[in-house]
Parts: sequence; structure tokens; C-alpha cells
Amino acid sequence: MTLIKWKPINSINRDFDHMLDRIFNDSWNNNNKIKNNTPSVDIIETEEEFVLTADFPGFDKKNLNIEVEENGILNINANSKINNETNDPLYRIRERNCGSYNRKFNLPENAIVDKINAQFKNGLLTVNIPKAKEIESESKKIKIR
Repeated sequence: MTLIKWKPINSINRDFDHMLDRIFNDSWNNNNKIKNNTPSVDIIETEEEFVLTADFPGFDKKNLNIEVEENGILNINANSKINNETNDPLYRIRERNCGSYNRKFNLPENAIVDKINAQFKNGLLTVNIPKAKEIESESKKIKIR
């Protein structure tokens, strides 16, 4: 049996969200929505490289930033800004907002940091991380006397 620590604030927030969804849900919104600030990511490893693909729908290339930190961490972040100035008070649902989206990945030791490249097209970010060829260490037999 697994014990799960009850966090009353999470329960209250979730119950309040469900209550509001039941009151205002007219089939326009999706009750299975994911609310977090991390983009969805797929990572594929081939013999030559790692290919990281992340979803950033609705973003511009200029709002994305990718960098490798000194400790070997690949940091991907993006800033989203939705125009909040409106004269139309008829919003039924307003889920899009401005915010910051961030993911960090520990790069493997065999990643060639200087040759990492990225492409961004139609909301899809693809980061290619080349791998160094593994150097097989030569073994040397030591004669025991």
C-alpha cells in the first residue's frame, strides 16, 4: 500500500476548478486540459545524434531561446504574450495567457556541444545534438611476476 500525502490546497483548487467547469462548461472547453508551463518533448537517439523535438504552437522564432549552460544542461525557454487589452467583455472562456515556458535537459557526456543546431518551423522546434564517436580503450595485458 502506498501512502500519499494529502495537500488540502491542491484539493480545494481542483474542486473549485471542477465546480466552475460544471457551471460554465457549454462544450467549448475541454475538461482534460493540461495546465503547466513545460512544452511536450520527444527525444530520439540514433547512432550519430540525439534529436529533440518540442511543441511551441503559436510561438515566433524570436521568442525562443536555447542555450547550453556551463554544467552541461541544455536550457530551452520561450515567452508568450497574449494581448490582454480588449474592449470585448464577452469572453466565455479565457485560458490563453502570457507566460514563460521552460525545459532543461542534462546533456550526455558524448554530446558535441559546439555542433548543436536547431530549426523552428510551424510551432515545432527540432534540436539536433551530435554524438562523439565512442573511443574504445585499448586494453593492455599486464604480466604478473
